[in-house]
Amino acid sequence: MIAPVVVGVDGSPSSLAAARYAARLAVRRQTSLDCVLAYQPAVYAYPPMGGMDPGVLADDQVREDLDRMVAHIGDGLRDAYPELTEVTARQVPGGPAAALIELSREAAVTVVGSRGVGGFEQLLLGSVSSQVAAHGQGPVIVVRPVLPEGDTAEGDTDTAEGMAGVDPDPDAGPVLVGVDGSAESQAALRFAAEEAQLRRTSLVLVHARPEGDDVDVLDEVLEQAAAEVAGIPVEKRIVSSKNVEDTMIEASRAAGLTVVGCRGRGGFTGALLGSVSRALTHHGSGAIGVVHKHDR
Repeated sequence: MIAPVVVGVDGSPSSLAAARYAARLAVRRQTSLDCVLAYQPAVYAYPPMGGMDPGVLADDQVREDLDRMVAHIGDGLRDAYPELTEVTARQVPGGPAAALIELSREAAVTVVGSRGVGGFEQLLLGSVSSQVAAHGQGPVIVVRPVLPEGDTAEGDTDTAEGMAGVDPDPDAGPVLVGVDGSAESQAALRFAAEEAQLRRTSLVLVHARPEGDDVDVLDEVLEQAAAEVAGIPVEKRIVSSKNVEDTMIEASRAAGLTVVGCRGRGGFTGALLGSVSRALTHHGSGAIGVVHKHDR
């Protein structure tokens, strides 16, 4: 059985953009799409004083509303993408991050929006994307808006009022991957190469280095990376920069997908996300893929 593409939805513009992106990934991979809406009921500190707890009644109503919402999202995706082999749209219990992390174990790719602004307080995705990117068990794609020309990379480009920029187009631009020779970047390279093949586009290998690093050593890293993806059009870039994070954010503007390892050579064991992957998931342009060294 081919693993599905899993996407977290909550009715927000960000999650709907993620669902559209995930649908196109599923079409390309010729696999099913699993749209998941996770809901964590309210927990009350004290039992009600006699009779039925009004909170239980409210939760029941919320669940019914959410069932209708996720069914509507699924119907819309089926209509918009008739090439999809199968679409599942369902509500699951639990917090969004925990639910998606668990489902990521069996997913080909897990897709999340960069921020949720749904009408239900328990569903807000403000921290979900970073948690799933840090703890997901397969490749995770965070769908961010494409930054408008002239916009800066400073600060978030999406707000609680809406999304700046436009939906990323999976077919626009090459797949860009950050490489540094670490185990995480090698896993990122494999996933990026797979995506480039599926998209029939080129692969851009980027090593953004602090000024003063040995260029010969870095060129060898890129040569080894290029050898691993023989048969795909490859462009190699070494970029000297005082701020590697800003360099990768700027590079993401021209990519259809930007892929990095969860942590690179500069990472340390206690870090959930390395500085580059964290910067991209918070401030990058378009779709940002985060891959762990143990990923498929």
